Order: sequence, then structure tokens, then C-alpha cells
Amino acid sequence: MIHPAGKSAQPSLIASEIKHKAVPCEPTFNTWNILKKDQVKPNRSGLMRNSDSLHVALRPVITLAQCFALFPVNGINAPDASGLSFTWGSFKILYCALTLIMSAFMTVASIIRILSTKFHTTKITTLVFSVTSCLTSLMFLKLARKWPKFAKSWEKIEGELTIRYNQPSKYSLVKRFKVVTIIIVTLAFLEHALSLASGYISARECACLLGDNDVAAIYFKTQFPQVFNKTNYALWKGIVVQCTNLLSTFSWNFMDLFLILLSTALTYHFNLLNKRLNNVKNKTMPEWWWAEARSDYNNLASLTRQVDSYVAHIVLLSFGTDLYFICIQLMYSFDRMTSVMRTIYLSYSFGFLLGRTTAVSLTAASVHDESLLPAPVLYGVNGSSYSSEVIRFLTQVTTDNIGLTGMKFFSITRSFVLTVAGTIVTYELVLIQFNNVQQVNHLNLTNVCEVK
Repeated sequence: MIHPAGKSAQPSLIASEIKHKAVPCEPTFNTWNILKKDQVKPNRSGLMRNSDSLHVALRPVITLAQCFALFPVNGINAPDASGLSFTWGSFKILYCALTLIMSAFMTVASIIRILSTKFHTTKITTLVFSVTSCLTSLMFLKLARKWPKFAKSWEKIEGELTIRYNQPSKYSLVKRFKVVTIIIVTLAFLEHALSLASGYISARECACLLGDNDVAAIYFKTQFPQVFNKTNYALWKGIVVQCTNLLSTFSWNFMDLFLILLSTALTYHFNLLNKRLNNVKNKTMPEWWWAEARSDYNNLASLTRQVDSYVAHIVLLSFGTDLYFICIQLMYSFDRMTSVMRTIYLSYSFGFLLGRTTAVSLTAASVHDESLLPAPVLYGVNGSSYSSEVIRFLTQVTTDNIGLTGMKFFSITRSFVLTVAGTIVTYELVLIQFNNVQQVNHLNLTNVCEVK
């Protein structure tokens, strides 16, 4: 039992508690009162019976991903990461493989169309989207193979930190994940719905001009010309291709969502450590306390590097594709729109993409920002507390570059966000110069039904 502040404690009881702590250097009686705020009783049901762990927080997210043929890992509903596993002989793998085959088919069809017809940026965009879908499926399949090992490693470090940092919070990790996921998924499905509505309205207008009552056939032929210019149209083919497009759209959005959530989890734990450091700012603390804090920081730094080793290729793909589509959609904004619905769709799609990319950048950059925050506290340590552990801690904070990277090609920091913005402007100017802006005539039958 820990005595309330202001009351004296029995020396024997204090000694027993310090002995139970098993620290390198025992604190004095005067220091004990200062440390009361940092003492948290271990969870008697086990370190990782934690309702706010990464495994629990990601459970509904991964379940949602598996509905769309991503992340085929088993045991996601297990109480902890020890129940996770990966096996090739499962329905999830079969579902993922079928989706990957369809994405590969769409990619090949797009390449054939580019080689056999006149060059247009729309055809390149379709190819990039299909390739992104294939790569995303492969990357999350690769990650699913390693996820059980990674989740156990995260859980081990998380369990060690839980004893000292498991404090009540209004915004738990589980709640944050739910809010972020609901917002992004809802906005993504709204964008897809607007895309379908825009395509349907265009197909209906074209059907009226052509005198054709089969709006569905016109819709699928105009939306997926890479498929139906080379094969005969059938409704079932259109439905299969449309479902593939839906899965591809989700995988593209999920890639950014997953990076946001992992960055949020890392930032969350760094933030708890920084709060603990700020609670003892300008106070006299023993050397063992600083050794413990430095060890926690080092564990989080190692965890961040481990996360980066698993998702660095996903980060590179995410920023590469987002940058490309931002430039392309910004270029499309100079075209005269064929309908109000298409104007609404393109405007919303561009805004959502820009917001999503900004969210990925800022949340990933916050990991680096939080890793630097212990420095002011360490600089302010008074002379009586200054020790070799403080020096080691400060050296690591100021020299270690902690954060997520794109396969070491770039590190995600706040300054990197400005670099990306400048890159978008530069490439946009180049695209505008080399692209002839199409002015669409609403009364021209050929242009209304034109497939680019």
C-alpha cells in the first residue's frame, strides 16, 4: 500500500516496498513522497490483460480489412497476441489470392490498352491505380506473415510499460482508433458512392443520346474500357470488375489508415512517457529513476525502428501514390466538367485525398516530434540529480533519429510535409505544361460518350 501525501509511513513498510521494487539504488525517505505519483500497481490478471493494447485496438480494424481481402492473419479475436498465427491453407488466403489475381488482370489489361491506343493521362492513372492495388495486397500479405511475431514483440514492450504508465485516460488508444477508422472509412465510402453516381449519370446521358436503353452496359464499358474494349460485355463480368474496383479502392484507403493508426499508437506511448517526465520536471530524482525512464525511452525507440522495418515499403508506396493522384486530380480541375455531379465528385475526391495525405504526414511526423520532447526536461535537471544516466538519456534524445521512413529514402518529419507540398506544386506545373487541357462540349455526342 502507498501512503497518501502528507502522512508519515512506517520505516519497515517503506523498506519492504523498496525491496519489492528491486531497483539498483534505493531512494531515500525524502525522495519517496516525490515518487508516489509514478507508482502504479501491476494488473493482477497479468501484464497484457490490457483492454487498451494495440492488439485489442486493432482488432476491429483488421477484421474490417479481412472483409476486403487484406491482412489474412488468423486469431485476431484472441485475447492477446499469443493467439495470432498465419497459415497458407485458409479461406482468408484464398480470398486474398483471388482478389490479387483480379487486380493483376486489371493491371495487364491497362498495360495492353496503353500500348494499343493513343496515350492519355487517364490511361496512365488507371494503370497506376491497378498497380497500387496489386502492391498493397502483396505488402499486407507479407506483413500478415510477420504480424504474429511483431505483435508479440509489441505486446511484450507494451506490458513492461503498462506497469508505470497504465493511467486512466479519457482518450484511450481503443477510442482513438475507433474514431479515426470510422471517419476515414465513412469518407472513403462516400467518395466511392459519388464516383458511382457520377459514372451512372454520365452513362445515362450517353444512353439517351445513343438511344440505347442498356445503361448498365454503357456504364461498365465507359468505366472499364481496358476490359470491355478487348472482351465481349456481359453483366456478370461488369459486376466482377466493379467488385474488384471496390476492393482496390478500399486497399488504397486502408494503406493510409493503417499508417495513421500505427503512428497514433507510437505517439500515444511516447506521450505517456513525456507526461511522466514532465511530472518530475525540476524535481530531485535518484539515478535509478532516470535509468528506468531511459530504458523505457530506448524500448520505444527500438519499437519504432521495428515498426519502420515492417512498414517502410508501405510508407513509400503510400506517399508515392498519394503524391501522384494529388497532382493528377489537381490537373483535372482545369478541365471543363461534363456534369454537376462530376464536379462535386472530383472536388470532394481531391479534398479527401489531400486531407488523408496530410493526416498520414502529420501523425507519422508526430512520432518524431514526441521523441524529441524529453530534451527540455533533461536540460532542466538540477545539479543534485544530474548523473551519467541523465547524460546518456539526453545524448540518445538529441542524436538518435527516431521516426518512420520510406525505406530510408526519406524520414517523415514536419519539415518533410513542407517538402511534399513544394514537390506537388513543382510537378503540377510540369504536368500542366505537357498536358493539353480538354475542353468538353456538352452538345457534342462524341465527347459526351468519349472513353479516354
